[in-house]
Amino acid sequence: MKIQNSKRWAKNGPQVYFLAMFGVFVAFSIRYSLHPFLQSSIPMTFFILNTILVALLYGYLPSLVTIFFSVPLAFFFFVPPFDSFDTPTPQDSFVFISYILIAFIAVAIVEWLQRERYKAVLLGRVSESNFQLLSDVSRSLKNALNLISKDKDPLDKP
Repeated sequence: MKIQNSKRWAKNGPQVYFLAMFGVFVAFSIRYSLHPFLQSSIPMTFFILNTILVALLYGYLPSLVTIFFSVPLAFFFFVPPFDSFDTPTPQDSFVFISYILIAFIAVAIVEWLQRERYKAVLLGRVSESNFQLLSDVSRSLKNALNLISKDKDPLDKP
C-alpha cells in the first residue's frame, strides 16, 4: 500500500520555528558559558545536538533553519580570532564543512526514520480500520444467516 502523506509527521507553524530558534539560543548559551574552558575546540557541537533534536521533534525545515543560524554564530564567537569574521584557516574551514555535512546527514537520516515510523503508524491504523470493517460485515452476515435459518421450518425440505 502506498502512503502519500508520510511527509506530514511533523508539526507545522510559527511556534515550531520559534522553538527551533530558542534551541539555537540555548545551544549558544551553553557553548558561550563553556567558552573559557573550551576555547576554539568543538565550536559547533552544541549547535549540532540542537539541530538533531529539532529534526527529531519538528522535522527537517526547522532544523535547516537552525543550521543556517548556527554556522555564523559559531564562526563569529568560537573560531579564533574570536568576535570577528576574519578569513578562516584551512583547518577551520575543514572543521566547519565537516560539521555542516554531519548535520545535513543526521537531519536526512532522522527525517527518513521519522517518515518511515509515521508510515508504519498510518498503515497500522488502516489495517485496524479494515479489520473492524471486516468484523462488522462478518457479524452482519452471521446474524442474517441465523435469521434465515430460524425462519425456515425444520420439516420443510427443499
